[in-house]
Amino acid sequence: MPPPGVGAPMTAPQYIMAAAQSDQFEIQEGRIAESQAQSPSLRKFGAMMIRDHTMTTKTLQNAIMSTGMPVPPPPPLRPDQIQMIAQLRATGGAEFDRTYVMQQMQSHQQALMVQSSYARMGDAPALRGAASQTVPIVKAHIAMLNQMQPGMGQ
Repeated sequence: MPPPGVGAPMTAPQYIMAAAQSDQFEIQEGRIAESQAQSPSLRKFGAMMIRDHTMTTKTLQNAIMSTGMPVPPPPPLRPDQIQMIAQLRATGGAEFDRTYVMQQMQSHQQALMVQSSYARMGDAPALRGAASQTVPIVKAHIAMLNQMQPGMGQ
């Protein structure tokens, strides 16, 4: 289930919710990967997800404050994100690594759609700027995942 607004112009509140949910998902899965991934490179990738998505959350929060809107608390994850985390926690070893890479590729593709769409068509200039800053970070994560996939048996 894609985040709301994928493929259609989003309002500022829709974008804030989708971007914050994406960051929270990446951070939570990153914490799991840091401790459970079999591959050292995936443990490092998990740590990078925590660092980078904490930073993109800060960028989003600063943009929200600059618009004069209150910064909302972290939103609950979407049902599909909760299900993916449960699926990830239920695996181990090489299966964990494959599942993590697959889920991260899927979630980063969705995040890229949300961020790039809002960067182009968003209704709040400060939030468009935050989205524009996030796009290259998400693209870099996708490039790393693409390099990891052949080693994951996919």
